[in-house]
Amino acid sequence: MDNRQGGAPPPSNRAPKPFGENRNVKSGSEKPFGAKRYEPREDNRFQPRGENRFQNRDEKFQSGTNQNQERKFQPPNERFQPKDGRFQPRESSAPRGKSFKPKWERDEQRPLPRIVSEMQITDGKHRGIYLQSTASAKVRPTARRVREVMFRILHRRVRAGRFLDLCAGSGMVGLEAISRGAMLATFVERSAKMCSVIRKNMEACGVKTGHGEVLQAEAAPFLKQMEKRRRSWDVVYYDPPYDATYDEILDFFARGAALKTRGVLVVEHHAEMFFPEIFGAMKRWRVLVQGETALSFYEKK
Repeated sequence: MDNRQGGAPPPSNRAPKPFGENRNVKSGSEKPFGAKRYEPREDNRFQPRGENRFQNRDEKFQSGTNQNQERKFQPPNERFQPKDGRFQPRESSAPRGKSFKPKWERDEQRPLPRIVSEMQITDGKHRGIYLQSTASAKVRPTARRVREVMFRILHRRVRAGRFLDLCAGSGMVGLEAISRGAMLATFVERSAKMCSVIRKNMEACGVKTGHGEVLQAEAAPFLKQMEKRRRSWDVVYYDPPYDATYDEILDFFARGAALKTRGVLVVEHHAEMFFPEIFGAMKRWRVLVQGETALSFYEKK
């Protein structure tokens, strides 16, 4: 009987095993307890899962691409097949009661407004609009044929440019420039009555305030003020009355006032008048004669 107090186990006479010795080994054997005997597999027992398993990825991708290319799309219904080489929309998308036509066909069939009057805009987005004028003998609108030929020559300079209509009258030339793509047109006219006519014509064409400005002023003071402010335009059209003197105004352009570099000055005058080929910063590069009217084209050096 064990008379010791507590629950301590009785002492053992066996010596403890050294550290690291396998304790699961049976007596008389070096094999661990529960381990299986090694048996090598036979050569014919190993079978790969498939030849495609060891196929290169690039070859897989190439083979998949070829398979997709061999397939051809077959529409499920005949309504998706084009007729006459053009796309035909579904019946539900076509407007009811009207035959569907593409936009380009509708634009081709739309007739252009006829030009039958000298007071119509000849071309552009405002083509065919009638403009107002006055019966005064001092106001001499530029002829339709002269406007057509002038803008045919200057169409690249007018498009997306700034246009100055000096001695504007009814504003016909400046509104033609806006119709043909000018970004801004400035109308300078000394008559208050004609300034109101220009504003009415702008309303008739739907020109907003940011695309057109009307200034009541004389030509010489206006150019003097613009020279101080260094404001310039791409194209300047100067059309004074035939009895006016050109020298004072041409002096401002000789100094390069109101014109950008490579800007164009167009002077309308009588066919019997002549201007120098070079004056100041301006050099003439063309003269156009239409009946009794002539246009001299100058470019700023």
